[in-house]
Amino acid sequence: MCKKNIILTIFLLSALCAVSISFHLNHRRLKKEVLGLNKEIATKNYSREIINSPRSIARKPVFVSYAQVFEDIILYDVLGDVKDGFYIDVGANHPIIDSVTKFFYEEGYRGINIEPLLHEYDMLKQDRPRDINLCVCAGSKSGELELYERGGLSTLDVNIANKWDKVPLPRKVEVVPLSWICKEYCPKGQEIQFCKIDVEGFEREVLLGFDFQNFRPKIFLIEATEPCTMIPTEQKWEEILLNNGYEFAYQYGVNRYYVDSKFPDLKEKFVGMGKIMDKYIIVKW
Repeated sequence: MCKKNIILTIFLLSALCAVSISFHLNHRRLKKEVLGLNKEIATKNYSREIINSPRSIARKPVFVSYAQVFEDIILYDVLGDVKDGFYIDVGANHPIIDSVTKFFYEEGYRGINIEPLLHEYDMLKQDRPRDINLCVCAGSKSGELELYERGGLSTLDVNIANKWDKVPLPRKVEVVPLSWICKEYCPKGQEIQFCKIDVEGFEREVLLGFDFQNFRPKIFLIEATEPCTMIPTEQKWEEILLNNGYEFAYQYGVNRYYVDSKFPDLKEKFVGMGKIMDKYIIVKW
């Protein structure tokens, strides 16, 4: 009896080892295939990882997410496949790392990237030849302001900069209203799928400079917390959107999503968004 138990135990352990080896080999094979889907991007040395468990990925579409907290997945799931889509990215920063718009650019979108940091602006020009890339800041009126540079945390708000351990000397940058930018660079009659705003405390000024009568992004995606915290800031600027026909639809992480009230079907798609991770094989860059 004891001998039979030993044999059974050895058999079960062998089976488990075989399953484990097969499981990990399949994961490695799948990861290799997924990362090879886009050869142009795979040649760039950016980290990438499959987010889903390998056991949950059968028969699901692959989604390469560049955004910091899956903003691109959320927007795509709501907007669906759009031909000749258009975006406005205020505070675009790097064209690939943590980019909300990189996925859409690869899907055929084009748009306007607003980025005052010189190095990031140069990278945008190189990576996004179809886009309009502007080395300015968006604000409520034209002029010049002092920009405190700290990579993706750079800000025009001196109060935010004063919270840093070391406050750099500011650099004067050109500021123009978003309404002027849209009038100058948006193709006539162009539908705008979304406008993303990530400006480290300057959200209200950006929205005050927008022309809601003539330009109507279907979705506004706005970072709504103080930098590097979860302290909410939407109380400072949300009424501008609400007073101009937009409705709050969803919050995920630091971002809040607002939908033009003319598109209730899009707002409805945000319902149940918490299960979005179950829909795709997600590769995070």
